[in-house]
Amino acid sequence: MGATSFFTQNQCYADLHIHSIYSDGSLAPFEIIKASKELQLKVISLTDHDTVSGVEEMIALAKGEIEVIPAVEMSSNIGDLDIHILGYYIDYKDADLLEYLESFKKYRVKRVKKIIEKLSCDNIKLEFEQIKVVAKNCSLGRPHIAEVLLENGYVKSISEAFARYLGYHSPYYEPKKNIHSREVIQKIKNCKGIPVIAHPGIINSEQILYQLIMDGALGIEIWHPEHTSRYQQKFCEIALKNGLLMTGGSDYHGKGCGSARIGITGCSQKEVEMLKKYRDKVIKGKGQGN
Repeated sequence: MGATSFFTQNQCYADLHIHSIYSDGSLAPFEIIKASKELQLKVISLTDHDTVSGVEEMIALAKGEIEVIPAVEMSSNIGDLDIHILGYYIDYKDADLLEYLESFKKYRVKRVKKIIEKLSCDNIKLEFEQIKVVAKNCSLGRPHIAEVLLENGYVKSISEAFARYLGYHSPYYEPKKNIHSREVIQKIKNCKGIPVIAHPGIINSEQILYQLIMDGALGIEIWHPEHTSRYQQKFCEIALKNGLLMTGGSDYHGKGCGSARIGITGCSQKEVEMLKKYRDKVIKGKGQGN
């Protein structure tokens, strides 16, 4: 098997990286299911940020007509670098996982309140309750603050909100919860999940990539809208060399959130079958390593 892309865009079998209104996406689970069926996708995965609130709903809505792999995209960091780890086939009802995600949600609330406080010092007045209304029932984050900045006329676009007020180098920026990627990888394994490094092209550090592999990551997201063919080739080679699983997905967040569309990027049936084989090993107590 060569280190090349295993499908063309119009042959996408599975989109394993989709977000919904339960984190920072704009579509409800039923809308994601509808779009996925129209695109004739066979397998999808809801990978909301630090929450599994929509997983059961997605599975129920799919009614077996489209396969839904339970998953989550968990935040972590190595130093100042944000690292996202995808967890596939997690036990989304695991008590320890749910407790951890709830604590993470509470931290997000504190973070948003601190950003509001910093903005108010420069006479940029935002109400926490307005941000909660925008976020609805999902975990609070910077995208929701950006929407309120836009609604209140402080900026003319979401991208301007991040450039001026919410980016990493802004004086109003508040760091995310400090949790090392190694710990997140282990948490995913503890609930029988398969930890996969999300969009390594965005991380853009081969050294960090190998550190994550040493820390127990079992796969790499090869196909992603931000990955050039050169990146895909490079990550395929690393995956093959290290015996890692390979995944792909659109990282779809919805209308007004970039040019990605459901199914624009994904992976083939072969990659899904490899994930399933590894899941079966975990169930039998033969997988996980590290």
